[in-house]
Amino acid sequence: MRYKTNTLKKDISILCLVATTLFFSGCAGKRWTGPLEAEENIAIQEVVKRMQAKERGCPQSFDADMKMFWKAPLEERAVEGYLQLLAPSFLKLVISNPLGQPVFVFSGNGKTFQLLEPVRRKHIRGVVRSIALRNEIPLILAQGDWFAYLTGRLPGRQLDIIEILQDKTNETIWLQISTPAAKNKLVEGKLYLHLDSQHEKVLGYLFLDDKGNTLAEFSYAEKEGEKDHCTVQPRILVGGLPWGAEIRIELNNISSFNRIQKRDFILPVPRGFSKQLWP
Repeated sequence: MRYKTNTLKKDISILCLVATTLFFSGCAGKRWTGPLEAEENIAIQEVVKRMQAKERGCPQSFDADMKMFWKAPLEERAVEGYLQLLAPSFLKLVISNPLGQPVFVFSGNGKTFQLLEPVRRKHIRGVVRSIALRNEIPLILAQGDWFAYLTGRLPGRQLDIIEILQDKTNETIWLQISTPAAKNKLVEGKLYLHLDSQHEKVLGYLFLDDKGNTLAEFSYAEKEGEKDHCTVQPRILVGGLPWGAEIRIELNNISSFNRIQKRDFILPVPRGFSKQLWP
């Protein structure tokens, strides 16, 4: 049974909505007060180093079944599929139809990407910057630490902490950190890490544009019970979006191990598929 083109468009349209939603920024009120004192700054930096040291002993890859829900005041949509990640930025996303057949496959590493559209029999590859500009996705997101954002962990790289700020309403901390694309002057925006330093827990990531408007905010809903430092967060909420929209990602059958390799993210060109290059 062939998968109907109009059904494919309905499934893929949620990904277009996600891309569009991530482009238009929403207004943001400040979440923090002034910067911490020098001694407090040093203490927080030590907490971050200690957390990273613990997480280096965790599996640096995982795969899982995935459900993605896009919700706005006047519309709700959902897709199902498979997600595979390898630190720091390797990501493979497979969207399937109700019969379990792939209808959309994306693979990227933060620098380059590959895309398969089985119904259109098309294979596209190129640089992430190209697909981000074509879909109006902020580069600060497209070239980010996706393993960290989708696990609720810290980035594995050495963090350049620009500023540490106290939350306005509780004892949690906000750290402005550099991004993987920070050296690229064309990449605009700021990234903040929300941290519970007392319990050594990542609470989320906040992306702002240069005017202070929210681009996206990742937060996590944990399972019952205490989270250890290696746990992959099964529920990810992407909020702070315009029009009151939000994206919810649910992960099931999570398998964390170190057997996934970079070559697993290569998408071979199936026979009969046309090829496109987006430089």
